[in-house]
Amino acid sequence: MTDGEGIGIDPRREGSDRLDFAEIFGNDNPVTLEIGSGKGRFLLEAARSAPERNFLGVEKSLHYFRVIVDRVRRAGIPNVRVINYDAHFVVARMIPDVSVDEVHIYFPDPWPRPRERKRRIVREEVLREIERILSPDGRGVYVTDHREYFEKSVPVFERIFAAEASEVDSSVEARTNYEAKYREEGRPIYQIIFRKHETKGAALRLPPD
Repeated sequence: MTDGEGIGIDPRREGSDRLDFAEIFGNDNPVTLEIGSGKGRFLLEAARSAPERNFLGVEKSLHYFRVIVDRVRRAGIPNVRVINYDAHFVVARMIPDVSVDEVHIYFPDPWPRPRERKRRIVREEVLREIERILSPDGRGVYVTDHREYFEKSVPVFERIFAAEASEVDSSVEARTNYEAKYREEGRPIYQIIFRKHETKGAALRLPPD
């Protein structure tokens, strides 16, 4: 761990073996994974509202990773851990099979230039790993303000999951700082709710407002 309270995890120091969630959280509660946690708004608010769940964030930026660790420590929230590393690597190498109940992906970098699009988090090899780690009734949500990224993402999700794509209603409360900012700017927000095919029809369990 990178800090004395065990909030932050740095694979560079601790290695990249499969995580034991019961060990790092100290319980067997369901796990929600957020890919790209930014400053931690979703993690902190969701963890406060659902103390019966565990929340694992992955944030590549060392600066934002440290911001999250500090915020979690100061707030005294016991059910949050955050990993400072590349999300694809973490999902593929560190997350056990069928161990995650929910996956949240909010406003990932759209890498808009054609030559950069291979770096997008929404690509088939990443979604295959997400499908692997999800529990049998696992589900998730992907949210973006980038219309082209959204439109390109829909068929990728549909190849692997039962997916429902839509524009987010403006009445839905902002889940991240980016979402709050983009709402103020009047930008449309798009989302894909996805789940394993065998659980088609199940509703996403989002933390209460």
